[in-house]
Amino acid sequence: MSLAQHRLHKSTDAAFGDALGITTAQLGVLFILERGPGGLLKEVSDALGVNKSAITALIDRMEAAGLVRRQPSDEDGRAVQLFATAQGLAKAAAARPVLARLNARLTESFSEREMAVIARFLQSVLERF
Repeated sequence: MSLAQHRLHKSTDAAFGDALGITTAQLGVLFILERGPGGLLKEVSDALGVNKSAITALIDRMEAAGLVRRQPSDEDGRAVQLFATAQGLAKAAAARPVLARLNARLTESFSEREMAVIARFLQSVLERF
């Protein structure tokens, strides 16, 4: 599973890097912020399953690249809200066809029934670990 995860991650990073100049992790942040603008740093970190230092470094790079912006929370002076910029939202939109091609490649030759079993297995991993 580790080798499969590594190869998939490397392949998706290369695809998104070549097409859009972003990483899979950056795209994950953009998709989260697209669905929920103003998400807190902790919420994004939890959704991606990464620790505080990793998400901080990721957001720093994304902010420097003009993909996201930080804004102090109106409700909690210690919290920071995140927003995708217009450039970040454009990258998220442009990523959808790339993602569709990757998903098609990943699932080709599997039946719907087989995909349902795979999805159930992966969901059980998320729930148990």
